[in-house]
Amino acid sequence: MAKDASQDERGDRGFTANILRVAAFAALAVLVWRLADVLLMAFGAVLSAVLLHALADPLVRHARMPRPWALLTAVLGLSGLSAATIWLFGRETAVQLAALSELIPAAWRALQAGLQNSPLGAYVLDDLKRLQHAGGLVVQLGPRLIQSSASAGAATVIVLFAGLYLAFHPGTYLGGLLKLVPIRGRSRAREVLSACGTALNRWLVGQLVSMLLVGVTTGVGLWVAGVPSPLALGVFAGLGQFVPVVGPMVSMIPGLVVAAGVGWETLAWATVVYVAAMQFEANVITPLVLRQMVELPMAVTLFAVLAMGVLLGPLGVLFATPLAVVAYVFVRMIYVEDVLGDRPVVDDAP
Repeated sequence: MAKDASQDERGDRGFTANILRVAAFAALAVLVWRLADVLLMAFGAVLSAVLLHALADPLVRHARMPRPWALLTAVLGLSGLSAATIWLFGRETAVQLAALSELIPAAWRALQAGLQNSPLGAYVLDDLKRLQHAGGLVVQLGPRLIQSSASAGAATVIVLFAGLYLAFHPGTYLGGLLKLVPIRGRSRAREVLSACGTALNRWLVGQLVSMLLVGVTTGVGLWVAGVPSPLALGVFAGLGQFVPVVGPMVSMIPGLVVAAGVGWETLAWATVVYVAAMQFEANVITPLVLRQMVELPMAVTLFAVLAMGVLLGPLGVLFATPLAVVAYVFVRMIYVEDVLGDRPVVDDAP
C-alpha cells in the first residue's frame, strides 16, 4: 500500500511538473507575441550592427585598421554620406514628396473620371470601391504618412543607437546569449550564430546594391518619360526593393497613378520603365549580386513575407526577408545537419 501511495505521489508530481511546463511555455509565447514589435526593433538593431561591420570589414582586412577604429570610421563615413546626400538632394526630394502628396489625389480623381467613361473601367472602379474604398485611401495617403512619420522616426533613432551599442560591443551581447545555451552545445551555437551573421552580412550588402541600382534606374527612366516628381518616385522604388516581390509592386502604384494623371501616353511609358526596372533587377542584379551572396529560394522569401505580414503587420513585412535568412540558416544547420545528420560532404581530393 505504501509503495502504491509513493508511486501515485510521484505520478502527481510529474503531472504537476508537466502542467507547469506547459503553462510556462504558454506564458512565454504570449509574452513574445505581446513584445513582437520590440523584438523586431531589436532585430533591426542587429541589422544596423551587421551593416556597420560590413562597412568596417574592408578597412580591417586591407588597411589593417583595428576594428573599433574601423567601426568609428564606418560610422563617420556613413554619417557624412547621409549628410551630403541630404544637402544635395534633401530639399528637392522634400519638395517632390510634398508635390507628390498633392498629385496623387488629383491623379486618382482624373483616373476615376477616365475609368467611368468605359463599361470595363466602371466595373473595375466599382470593385475597388467595394473592396477598400480605394479613393478614400488614396486621398488620405499623404496625411497618414505624415502622421506615422514621427513614431517611425523615433523607432529608427532607437534602432540606430542600439545598433551602435551592438556593433561596438558584440562580445558582451553574444556571450550573454550563449550563456542561455547548455555548455555542451555552446560551441555549435557559436558556429550557428556566426553563420547567421555572415548570411545577414551578405544579404544586406546585396540588398543595398539592388536598392541603389533600381532606385537610380527607375528615377532616371521616369524623368525621361516626363513623369512628375521622378526623384521622389525613384526613392520609393529603391526603398521598395527591401521587401522582395511585394515591395516593388507596391512602389509602382504612386508612379502609375501620377503618370495616369498626366496622360495615357505617359502612363504607358511609366509602365515600361517599371517593368524594365523589375526585369533588370530579376535578370541582372539578382543573379549577379544577391544569389551569389545568400542562398535563399525565392518561394521561401515570398511565403515569409506573406506570413510575417499576416502575423505581425507592416513591421513584420519589413523584416520578413532577413528573418527568413536567419531561419534558413537555423533549419539547415540545426535540423538538417544536427538532427537529421545530413551534413555536407567535403571533398578533400586535390
